[in-house]
Amino acid sequence: MTATLPYPKGDLRRLLSVLGAIDRPQGARLFEIVQATGLDKRTVSLLIEQAGAQAGVQITRSDRSYRVSDWGPILRQTGVQLALTGEIVPRQLGEQTL
Repeated sequence: MTATLPYPKGDLRRLLSVLGAIDRPQGARLFEIVQATGLDKRTVSLLIEQAGAQAGVQITRSDRSYRVSDWGPILRQTGVQLALTGEIVPRQLGEQTL
């Protein structure tokens, strides 16, 4: 069964959802990430590359499985899990933050 996340092209939450799909003790194969996110293989591969280049996330690949070996200085593991489940919603314009 393929999930379809409600994130449009270019949305950071797409990258976060890919990382959330990878974040399992045994790692995840490409087809499992595709199934979990509803994104195509090419997009998933590009987002994995972007995670390293833009956010400093270190992802290792062995035996066809991807694993997050270091979350880097920007992202938190709990945040990517929220993106995978669709729980991150954008703030409304004009909403105050502290």
